[in-house]
Parts: sequence; C-alpha cells; structure tokens
Amino acid sequence: MHFAFCILLVLACRPSVSNRQSPIVNRQSPEAPRPGLPTVELRIKDAHVYAEVVSQPEDRALGLMFRRSLAPDSGMLFIFDADEPQRFWMKNTLIPLSIAFITRDSLITNILEMAALDTTTPYLSSKPVRYALEMNSGWFQAKGIKPGDTVRGIPHN
Repeated sequence: MHFAFCILLVLACRPSVSNRQSPIVNRQSPEAPRPGLPTVELRIKDAHVYAEVVSQPEDRALGLMFRRSLAPDSGMLFIFDADEPQRFWMKNTLIPLSIAFITRDSLITNILEMAALDTTTPYLSSKPVRYALEMNSGWFQAKGIKPGDTVRGIPHN
C-alpha cells in the first residue's frame, strides 16, 4: 500500500506537458501579427504596406517562422543595428516570401524570391543594408517594384 501511495504521489506531482503551448508558435489566426510587435505603414511607389517591425535579435531570428499565411499587403520589416551584408534563410517558414533589401537611405538594393522551408539556400543582400522587408512571394513583382525604388515611411534610428 505504501508503494502504491508513493507512485500516485509521484504521478500527481509530475508537471503536465500536455497543456503547455510552445512560446514560439503563433496560436492566433495564421495571418495575425505577433502580439507586442509595433507596426508601420510603408509606401513604395503607389503601394501601401502594413509591416510588423522587428529590431531586437530574438524577434529578427523568429521572423515569420511558423506562420501559415500572410495577409495581402502585409509584411515584416527587419531593422538591423548597422549597415552590413545580410543573410536570410527559410527555416520553419511555411509560406514562400519575397524579400527586399534596403539601404539606410531607403533604396532597395535587390529583391529575392524565397522558397518555403528552404534550409539550404542563403538569401543574401547584394551590398550592406540597414533594412529588409519580407512580403508574400511575388508581391514586389506584381506591384512593379524593383531595385532602385525608394521605400517611404521607414522608422530611422
């Protein structure tokens, strides 16, 4: 009887993992912005973009991982601490994206198409940049946006 009581006590005191939620996965709508991230409205030519802003290393590292979709004309603006060559990858990123690399002066240097869940291709800026803007795949091309265009509304630090 003492043995059975000890087993029950151990099982009762064991932490339950079935109710835990991953702190990384966005449990809201798959298109919902992450809570707590600031947003900004950007303009490129005649197009308007509503972008979540990530400027902290841990937020930049998570990016758009685990999202199932991205609302039309919505994206994520990455702000870096210095003008440096930037490298992106698509680990745990479930949706195909387009990325525009942007200089401190708000000029787009290059735009790349990124395949969902591609963990082998490095997506590189063509020169040192201060910002990157991720959008749904094909968004920049559909809007006629190309390298050399200016992004207006970026919060400069």
